[in-house]
Amino acid sequence: MAKWVDEGENWVLDVCFKKGVAAPTNLYLGLYTNSSEPAETANLASLTEPSGGGYTRQAIACGADWTLSNDQVTSVQKTFAASGAAWGNVYGYFIATTIDGTGKLLAVENFSDGPYNVVDGGSVKVTPKLVVA
Repeated sequence: MAKWVDEGENWVLDVCFKKGVAAPTNLYLGLYTNSSEPAETANLASLTEPSGGGYTRQAIACGADWTLSNDQVTSVQKTFAASGAAWGNVYGYFIATTIDGTGKLLAVENFSDGPYNVVDGGSVKVTPKLVVA
């Protein structure tokens, strides 16, 4: 289960309660190669993503790609596939507001059974989950 970071909690409050801040159409799922789970004070600049090999963040449609059950939301599974170069060890995933480094970091999670050593032609499947409790 991904943990909210401070920046993400504040962003949700802005979108829900601040006049003039619009909800996005998509959020974005990415992978990180940091060897330890980012702290609650993390932001996108504190993450290291795989580079090359066809890596890019993947869109998660707000509303359509999520299922809400009690205090938990679960996204549809996304597959990241390395093509043309290896990514090395991938330790976890994150959810952000943009496809690039200009947005807000919402949540992070270290893989409980990772890291995954992603070789050229290899892949990682991620099913993001968030809880509000």
